[in-house]
Amino acid sequence: MDYRDILVLMDSTPAGRYRAKFGADLAQRWKAHLTGVFLTCEFILQFGSGESLFGLPASDIDGILKDHAKGVEEASQIARQMLKDAASAAGVESDFMKVSGDYPDAFIACVRRADLVIMPSIMPVHMGQKKIAAAHVAMASGGPVLVTPADDYAPPAGKRVLIAWNGSREAARALRDGWPFIQGADEVHVLVVSPSGEGGPDGMLQRLLERHGVRPNLIIDNSKDEHAADVIERQMAELDIDLLIAGLYGHPRLQEMVLGGVSRQLLHDVPTPLLLSH
Repeated sequence: MDYRDILVLMDSTPAGRYRAKFGADLAQRWKAHLTGVFLTCEFILQFGSGESLFGLPASDIDGILKDHAKGVEEASQIARQMLKDAASAAGVESDFMKVSGDYPDAFIACVRRADLVIMPSIMPVHMGQKKIAAAHVAMASGGPVLVTPADDYAPPAGKRVLIAWNGSREAARALRDGWPFIQGADEVHVLVVSPSGEGGPDGMLQRLLERHGVRPNLIIDNSKDEHAADVIERQMAELDIDLLIAGLYGHPRLQEMVLGGVSRQLLHDVPTPLLLSH
């Protein structure tokens, strides 16, 4: 399996340019189609906007709404050009679409119709007060989310892969969703954090990887004084990992998203591209 349809969540910032290049590099790798998505917003739907316009003359309200719409459109055109430039340089087909960011369902619907989405841990909606979290997208979309670091990074990624494994459903889902990266990697490491020294990668898992043409390096880290997320980050640094594949642990509770400790720490400060699945 390869990724054939890749979405990249775009904005007009320098980080958006990096995401466009990253997406174009991956699209070139798998001969995939690249789609850029820009989140728009309506001024009147933002929190408090209706109250802030109360009592203003109609001409002033019209001017505020037009200025807002103009700002959103200008930012979307910058993002569109970033994606076009990256796709052209990589020689891949691309398109661009604007989707309402006032409610997350519109973007989630797009993600459910793609093989892979690339986005930051948190994406603010341009000129709006809404934000879309990668964790929410991963929980709701049913597919893999590739979370990019906030700081500078550069493709290629996925040449030195670390798989965080604990035998759970989430870990198994991440493993399967990450096959295109795993099979194309130069190095594949499987990490189990086990202070007791038990519960390491078993023979069945090793044979599964080998039957896919992968010869993994199996690691059991039995550090007793470190949080599991700290162990993962330390192993990533020691192995010079450029892609972490991990299950996302947590659940939505009413309107609050409750994440497991490891997932929360990794998403708080993404050290390197992170492929998440729930």
